[in-house]
Amino acid sequence: MNKQYIDWIMSLPQKDYVFQKVNDDHVIIDNPCITGEINIYHLEMDVVELRLNRKSDHEAIFFLHFELKDQEHAKALTNEMLSCIKRQSQKTHTRILLSCTSGMTTSFFAGKIQEAAKTLDLDYEVNAVSYNDLYNEGFHHDIILLAPQIGYQLKKAQEVFRDQIVRTIPAQIFASYDAGKMIDYIRKELKTHKRTKEEKAVAKVMRDIENNASIFVITMTHDIGSTKYCHRLYEKGKVIISEEVIKNNYSLNDIRDILDTQFRALRKNYHIDAVSISVPGILMDNTTVRRIDYASISSEFTEKYGLPVYFSHNTAVVAYGYYAGQNKYDIVAYHSQPTGAIIGGQGYVYKGTPIDGKREMAGEIVGIANRTMPGINKPEQDNASIQDIKEALITYLVAGISIIAPEVFIIRSVLTPDMEELKNEVRKYIPDHYMPEFIYANDVSEYAYLGTMLYGLLRFKQAVKEKITTSTKA
Repeated sequence: MNKQYIDWIMSLPQKDYVFQKVNDDHVIIDNPCITGEINIYHLEMDVVELRLNRKSDHEAIFFLHFELKDQEHAKALTNEMLSCIKRQSQKTHTRILLSCTSGMTTSFFAGKIQEAAKTLDLDYEVNAVSYNDLYNEGFHHDIILLAPQIGYQLKKAQEVFRDQIVRTIPAQIFASYDAGKMIDYIRKELKTHKRTKEEKAVAKVMRDIENNASIFVITMTHDIGSTKYCHRLYEKGKVIISEEVIKNNYSLNDIRDILDTQFRALRKNYHIDAVSISVPGILMDNTTVRRIDYASISSEFTEKYGLPVYFSHNTAVVAYGYYAGQNKYDIVAYHSQPTGAIIGGQGYVYKGTPIDGKREMAGEIVGIANRTMPGINKPEQDNASIQDIKEALITYLVAGISIIAPEVFIIRSVLTPDMEELKNEVRKYIPDHYMPEFIYANDVSEYAYLGTMLYGLLRFKQAVKEKITTSTKA
């Protein structure tokens, strides 16, 4: 079967990429932005590995194992990988914004950095604005760099842009307009920011809970046309293995593929106590749409894989992950508005306790949409305008604030990144003294990882405690 599969790959049109067949078990993929491989391993069963990496930073953007037992299934997953190549080749991954008093000196420096980035084949987009325009433009960027002359505004900018890296450009680099050193500085800050953010969050969990278990975590974040699956192995709160898969569609079969391959391989080398998985309330299962019953599906997967498997709502875990990673807010709400969708989801934490609701469906806000927006009966509305989505988002935020009264609302909504504008709309319905802080979050992966791990850990500890109590009574 593997030869048939490889032959099919080599027969595909090679417009956006080039295939090089090494042998019947190995194909190399190449284009100007991406390098990748298709490998077949002959283990207990034939396992296919699909892998893509960006050339600029060597980051994995698609990584997946699956059993080669059905040609149509294999072709569908391979086509998703090829679609990922096309999307990533068109996408700018890191947006950098420089700011000074008038924007003139930083505009000159931004041009030099952009030219150097192009020479180094880095997928950077570098822009510059005056300080007066910073708070309008900053939310659309990943890194914000202030010129030394406005370095005194750093603390304020960091408080506003909590999901961005905000730094002052070192004076020596700015004075010499050294684009090479500036790029080295940017790369270093990107790596430091990612590591520090995770270490602080895990440390918070270690303070709150005796964390001595090994938990395998899968999280899922969905937008129309793009789904990210993140999976990690946590051992006593420390990340041992971490991978991401980016696909076009979303399905329970993708979860099964991860468990059948990566998870099964990990169990040969690591002791794993439990699996914790976060997914939305509605998923594709084979060819049908399935409304998730979290207790039922947890039992189904527990029986199949032979150890505790816990499913949770993906918005609930993000709220819990954000709560665990900070010490400022006790009542936290999170809203996710998938790109292109008019129906979103919410998650809540009240004074350290996640609010799951009956059958763990708290935050599944389809009912609000059906009631306030007649005719909207599915989560993906391709014909919804930006204004429709914005009005829906305001409705959801007003509902969440009215019922939960959070201190902070984390908002993932790519089409409405201006939090001050959003807050002004919500003020039409909510008095200022009840208004929570609004924080824009472009990437919630770290919150989702942490929250999913924490949910699994709590449930595993509870199950162990119940088992000990029952055994003692017997």
